[in-house]
Amino acid sequence: MSPRANVRSLDSVQRFRPKVAQFEEDLGAALTSLRQEINRTLQWLDHDCPNYWQNQVRNGFDRVAEARTTLMRKSMMTVAGHRSECIDEKKALAKAKANLELAQQKVQACRQWSIKAHHAADEYTARVGRVEQSVGKSLPRIKVMLDRMIDALQSYASVEGAALSELDAAPPTAAQNFAAEEDAAQTAGADAARPAEPDTVTETVAALEPGAAPETGAPEGSLEPASPEAAARARS
Repeated sequence: MSPRANVRSLDSVQRFRPKVAQFEEDLGAALTSLRQEINRTLQWLDHDCPNYWQNQVRNGFDRVAEARTTLMRKSMMTVAGHRSECIDEKKALAKAKANLELAQQKVQACRQWSIKAHHAADEYTARVGRVEQSVGKSLPRIKVMLDRMIDALQSYASVEGAALSELDAAPPTAAQNFAAEEDAAQTAGADAARPAEPDTVTETVAALEPGAAPETGAPEGSLEPASPEAAARARS
């Protein structure tokens, strides 16, 4: 008998096929989102952040110049023959200088972080290349393979079902008839070899005590009980 293929998992394969397509879609969307996020970060480090701090540097120079001018004007003023200590103006000038220095540091930091971010983005692109290749090439091939597998299993299942139907509808073969006759002969032989069972009370007693016929006082084959006198004679 030719071996049969186990097609009971056809439903599982059919349910797995759309899951692969959904996985491909979700993975592609995730990779696209990550790529867009990386591009936005690089754009911010390369352009938005440096432009902001460069504007802060220009404004810082202006504020330092303005604070210095205010300090010089205030230091030249006298009140009752005494010059002002210009404490507030000195604090404003120091704060303007600190802000200018911070803006200059931020410009340098933006350049450094831009270099590091580009390096990390290149490393990420190299590592995720295999995943993107799977999304672009391997998964479509897997879907095609699953489609062919499902078609083959469906075709096999239909052919196998038709073959089983024809086999059930076909008349019994000579071998099957011979096997049935053998079974019937064995059953008949077993019935013939089995000892016959007594079907009356008298035959049962005769089988248990050979040579001693019971005196029942009743006609042979009768199941009526014996009379008291006959029972007494039988006991004596």
